[in-house]
Amino acid sequence: MEFESFYLEIEGEEMSDIYPDLISVEVELDDQLANMFRIRLPLIKQEDATWSYLDDENFLVWKQVSIGAGFAGETEELITGRITHVKPLFDPDPSQCVLEIWGMDESVLMDREEKLKDWPNKKDSDIASEIFGLYGFSAEVEDTEVVHDEAVSTIIQRETDMRFLQRLALRNGFECYVAGSTAYFRKPQLDDTPQPVLACHFGDETNLSRFSIEVNALTPSNVAMFQVDRLNKEVMDSAAESSRQTALGNTDSAGILASGMDPPTNFIGMNAATGKPEMDALCQGFYHNAEWFVSAEGEIAGNLYGHALKARSTVTIKGVGETYSGVYYVSHVTHSFTPDGYVQYFKVKRNALMPQGSEDFTAASDPGLT
Repeated sequence: MEFESFYLEIEGEEMSDIYPDLISVEVELDDQLANMFRIRLPLIKQEDATWSYLDDENFLVWKQVSIGAGFAGETEELITGRITHVKPLFDPDPSQCVLEIWGMDESVLMDREEKLKDWPNKKDSDIASEIFGLYGFSAEVEDTEVVHDEAVSTIIQRETDMRFLQRLALRNGFECYVAGSTAYFRKPQLDDTPQPVLACHFGDETNLSRFSIEVNALTPSNVAMFQVDRLNKEVMDSAAESSRQTALGNTDSAGILASGMDPPTNFIGMNAATGKPEMDALCQGFYHNAEWFVSAEGEIAGNLYGHALKARSTVTIKGVGETYSGVYYVSHVTHSFTPDGYVQYFKVKRNALMPQGSEDFTAASDPGLT
């Protein structure tokens, strides 16, 4: 069993003085949304009629907050962001008065101003690099290859920088997010080394308090698109009928179809593309989004796991039968710190069933998967 620890910093200064008073600290990490944090402190009326923490300048909006967690004295950052909401709650019972502080990661700075701007002769990845640079972020940007020639069509931005980049990311099958001081515009990292193993009903190795799985056979689908070429007026077509991203198991979405059953096809509409290469990328991105047909959620006893689970990364899960044991992609984690301890609530997804045989289920002495 590991002993958990965490830290809370505001404007670079650790707030250790408030630790004994903290009611709770939560950090939500998600693969689709901005990461968020929530801090709850007691409001106690003092003899001079002031309230504890209520007028503390550390809790003003737009202050920078960093929260980290770890074990055995070693911590890692979970989130760096800005306070966006402060909510004092005054209950009739003075002992129940609370100060709630909410915030978001640094991407909130990119989501405050709607812009109308053209981006001629640019690749989506070029645009991402340029916008990230405006905010001083280090950037990890994957090349998108297709140049949008202004002779054919020019990309027009009509939203905030963050929403604009998320729209460009979606059509490339990319993720777009900010973690700490680094901004990312890239495909999901499915080939990275998985995080430490999660185990369900696995004797002394058990670290899951609960776990549930859902298989939805209706989500996988082929994707197709038709469009008239703007120069020669010919009809262009594109389709995605197989995956180009790593399968996290041995039986993918095509493998779950009954004998003689063909996959469904969805057609993309209301999404104009500048040419065949962009249509291909758009169809493939939508295909990849649809092939996550396995989803699961659970709860981790933090001090039994000994690791702070991260979203947008893979994790190996065992003890749930051969069909469902294997590598999953972490889509959401809520890290919750209270006086009762450290709990992690998580969601994962998978685009295949059954192990591939190369998974590392930890110790060589493992008795098996089930």
